[in-house]
Amino acid sequence: MGNISAREIALRVLIEYPGRAKPDELLERYLEDFDPERRERALATHLVSGTIKWRRRLDYVIRTLSRKGRAVSPLALNALRISLYQLMFLDKVPDYSATSEGVELVKKYGDRFEANYVNAILRRFLRDRQNLTFPDLEKDPVRHISTVWSHPPWLIRRYLRRYSIEETIKIVEANNRIPDIGLRANLLRASLEDLRKILIEDGAEVVSQGFAGLPHLYVRGLTPIESARSYREGLFQVQDAASTLAGRIVSPRPGSRIIDLCSAPGGKVTHLYEIVRGRATVVAADVSFSRLLRVRMNAERLGHDGMMFAIGDARQPGFHNCDFVLVDAPCTGLGVLARRWDLRWSKREADIQRMAALQVEILTHAIDVAGRGGFVVYSTCSIEPEENEGVVETVIKRRKDVRLSDISPLVPADVVYKYGMMLTLPHVHGVDGMFAARLERC
Repeated sequence: MGNISAREIALRVLIEYPGRAKPDELLERYLEDFDPERRERALATHLVSGTIKWRRRLDYVIRTLSRKGRAVSPLALNALRISLYQLMFLDKVPDYSATSEGVELVKKYGDRFEANYVNAILRRFLRDRQNLTFPDLEKDPVRHISTVWSHPPWLIRRYLRRYSIEETIKIVEANNRIPDIGLRANLLRASLEDLRKILIEDGAEVVSQGFAGLPHLYVRGLTPIESARSYREGLFQVQDAASTLAGRIVSPRPGSRIIDLCSAPGGKVTHLYEIVRGRATVVAADVSFSRLLRVRMNAERLGHDGMMFAIGDARQPGFHNCDFVLVDAPCTGLGVLARRWDLRWSKREADIQRMAALQVEILTHAIDVAGRGGFVVYSTCSIEPEENEGVVETVIKRRKDVRLSDISPLVPADVVYKYGMMLTLPHVHGVDGMFAARLERC
């Protein structure tokens, strides 16, 4: 298909994005269809992710600059969001480029009335941007923080119940950062230093290592990842450093029986296979055939020929007497808001309790999978207490045959959470928010 600009791709994605779908999948479809050059691909991704993250603040500005009662079509609204995002957050994009191209796109897909409206709002912003005001922090901290840092008010209220205003602002700033890509080296095929050299040859910028002692690197500029030689040769798995810590917490031994009950897309279970160097029974299980197929494809790319695969519901696992059981449970994902652009808008507060009930059910049945003296590691990519220690405490009260195992000897001291569990926080550790606890079957 013919090429179109990054801004046009972004506009199409945002118009089609219905609110509870996955915009990254829509974006990937357009990028595959039009196959833009690397620079345009990166800009399209930046525009989509940034516009969605900052949507509440952008809409506040649009409402402030619009005439009262003016109805805005999805075309005009999203063109305004994209243009204002560039004007407010992208220093390298000239004002004339952000405004003129936004207006031209509305002319292409809409009518002159919509184009005139978009042009008027953008000109008003350029004229009055220094005079824009936001809700007062002291009088209404929830409305101020949710507007200025673009988060749903219900989530800000939850943060403020646990943290100070200052720390809440640090959290939302971390949620709005542009995260680097985390890569876990496949040590069965390459050392960390070898991977570093090959990534640089692939055109990536290696920016940090993550936690000390982990086979992990953070990179920029590796787009698309699938085209990199190091990816095709199975030298790494895309995985955040916080998730890589899960392998340490499981700490499986060669010759043992290991199962990941919620294994897709395969980052954690393939790491477990690498830790034991393939000298153990490692089973990747998942309730979804299509998701399990992704795990298998990743395992084959990494050269993990000895892994086993099973379709099964974690609430009815059908496995017994395993030495190590990993439960990377379905969760709200509220610890990875920097990486998952849409979650802050697609999730509701009621989802936390709903997921917690499911997590309790899954973890309860996972204990039956472990043999006597076996270990069950429970993890989520959420920082909400109900999904984390709340689930663990509930299960321990119900099950008298498990006890909490202290993970502090296995992970860096600054990620150890109360009662010897683990919690990483984006604003503290610079990684995804993740919780983990290790239970031993007595």
